Amino acid sequence: MIKEGIDTREKILQVAREEFGKLGLAGARVDRIAQKARVNKAMIYYHFRSKEKLYRAVIDSHMEKIGAFLERSLAEDPDVEVFIAKLAAFYNGIALDRPGFLPIILREIASGGEYVKEALTRIVVGRGLGRKLEKLIEHGIKTGQYRKIDTKQAIVSFWGMNMFYILLAPVINSVWEIADEKRFRDIRPSHVVDLFLYGIKAR
Repeated sequence: MIKEGIDTREKILQVAREEFGKLGLAGARVDRIAQKARVNKAMIYYHFRSKEKLYRAVIDSHMEKIGAFLERSLAEDPDVEVFIAKLAAFYNGIALDRPGFLPIILREIASGGEYVKEALTRIVVGRGLGRKLEKLIEHGIKTGQYRKIDTKQAIVSFWGMNMFYILLAPVINSVWEIADEKRFRDIRPSHVVDLFLYGIKAR
């Protein structure tokens, strides 16, 4: 369902997220996106120039949501433990807030992830967000809160702990006999944070 009160560009993006999420870049059709968005097909080309650029814009919109959260949270100069608790909850919720996100990411990973890599590099590296996060952990190391660790390894490990279940939930639910997925999802952020901090706490 299209949200009311949004402009034409966002209306197209909203429908395109669903279309690309279900069918990928190759399977998506501009005609169908135009029909579902209730706009003239020419308007899509006016705003986005091509189907590929529309696809890039969809990925950018997903990555921008992540970037905006990181930028906002890091600007508050939080304690690492407060920040990662927020980040774990955010990751856990993004798949539910945007159903098209996971299929697109999985297809991107399978095809080499060029579009996602470009978007993340521009948003995370270009804005210095990765370095800001590293500095938070480095500060904790200097003050004795955490033991000496490789900050990049820690960040990648935390990202993996969050995203692994989110990306592969149907497989994991079956293999590990998780009958109540909602409950498992609800408590997962706190467990991820607990396990991650136990690994970096000063001893």
